[in-house]
Amino acid sequence: MINRILQIVLLIFVSSQVFMLAQKKEIVAYYPGGGFGSHRYLVKDIKTSGSADKITVLIYAFGTPAPDSSGNIVAKINPYSDYVQPFTSDMSIDGIADDSTQTLRGQFNQLRKLKEEYPGIKILISFGGWGGGTYFSDAVLNSCSRETFVDDCIDKFIYGNLPIVNGAGGKGSAAGIFDGFDIDWEFPISGGPEGTHNNKCDRENLTKLFALFRKKLDAINPKLILTAAVSADKPNVNNYDIKTDARYLNWFNLMTYDFHGSWNNAAAHHTNLLSSPQDTTDNGAEHSFNKSIKYFIDSLGVSSRKIIPGAAFYGKCWFDVDSVNNGLYQPGKDSSGVFNGGFGNYWNLKNAESLGYKYYWDTLAMAPYLYSSQKKIFWTFDDTKSIALKSRYVDAYNLGGLMFWELSGDDSNGTLVKTIYNRDMPDININKNNAAESYPSIKIIEPQKSDIVKAGSNLIISTNTSDRGSKIMKAEFFVDNVSIGYDTIAPFDWVWFNVPKGEHKIKAIATDENGNKVVSKEIVINVKE
Repeated sequence: MINRILQIVLLIFVSSQVFMLAQKKEIVAYYPGGGFGSHRYLVKDIKTSGSADKITVLIYAFGTPAPDSSGNIVAKINPYSDYVQPFTSDMSIDGIADDSTQTLRGQFNQLRKLKEEYPGIKILISFGGWGGGTYFSDAVLNSCSRETFVDDCIDKFIYGNLPIVNGAGGKGSAAGIFDGFDIDWEFPISGGPEGTHNNKCDRENLTKLFALFRKKLDAINPKLILTAAVSADKPNVNNYDIKTDARYLNWFNLMTYDFHGSWNNAAAHHTNLLSSPQDTTDNGAEHSFNKSIKYFIDSLGVSSRKIIPGAAFYGKCWFDVDSVNNGLYQPGKDSSGVFNGGFGNYWNLKNAESLGYKYYWDTLAMAPYLYSSQKKIFWTFDDTKSIALKSRYVDAYNLGGLMFWELSGDDSNGTLVKTIYNRDMPDININKNNAAESYPSIKIIEPQKSDIVKAGSNLIISTNTSDRGSKIMKAEFFVDNVSIGYDTIAPFDWVWFNVPKGEHKIKAIATDENGNKVVSKEIVINVKE
């Protein structure tokens, strides 16, 4: 009896230590404060949604490298929305309106107030983005241009010396708001919107820019942060010197989304966790959250702690998609312009079933999608299930954390941010007043006892469930009697990440809407090297 108590105490201690370790992971939120969001989203919404005390790093998007009146490439922002516009009381995080005589107003003043109320949060400003990299190649071209750009960034956003516009700005006006920089140059060497400047030496010159940033930031304060948003697509990754860049960066914000989009003529996942052998679209089987991360670790030699992969708080869609396979991997047409209506964020898509869409879950890719056979429209996106799994992946592989594009895509309750923070989907509500008899059942169908499981792999656990008397609402999965997470969206399946070698027991516990629970038969597997 004493030994059993000691085992329980030890298990609780280990579990609490694991949870505390998990909470140290970064939760990196891109905030489209410069007008890049799909709808108005303010700093105060970060607070009212319950996200402010969970986010560890807020990245303000975007500034851009652009020429000044002398032709030098400097750090440009939108003065009006960033620090000139007086915010009214209903726009302000603390309900206090900006005074038109203040030297700091608008978004930057709200960021300052956010840090005062939540001193644990770090704030970076990002330069670039999809349409903001026109002059990056010019900014990094030579030692003189790099020095000019880096010095201007530091002067404006670390020392806070903003240009004076309509009485706002001035020496030290934005001091203390920003804790560093994020460089989101997505298209060195080639690519980007029409008019983007490229140079065959962009790769080497970008590395020199990182080195200069790091040197100058360290001279001010070694705790200042420097990150880079980089593509997760292998051909684009080759345009960066990832191994060398890692020396100067705190981490990479790995854009593990946009794997498919309007450039493809078939509907497919754009932010899938795992690769599916059924995805034959544009070398699609190579595109996944998992494969991108493994490539950075195994092939490029990046430390796992310097990788922060991304989740998508938005969806993409295709039109005129055939109903075969519920639209998945079927031919479809470009959906350009859909986002103009705002329907494309998680807060829209989570209610799409009421608009005639049906929800599907792809167990091979571990990704959700929506399809309307009547409208012939297919949507790919992240939801609470896929994001809970990605958060647990981060812990299993000891990554630096999880980031996402972008905050305004979440709902007003901050559901997706809370899912990242808790590593779990929102739990179910039990109807305790319903005393009806029910006999739910759950059976693990994958893996099977005879399966060969490789150590370090990601094991998909699939179940069969039946509702008899009341609906099954949740399935929780256990390995060696320790929970590895729960699923509240049918079909009930999960992933055990980075499985260790040895003999292991797997089981699932189903809970129905009345709170009745049933335990599956245990599956014993052997994991080998």
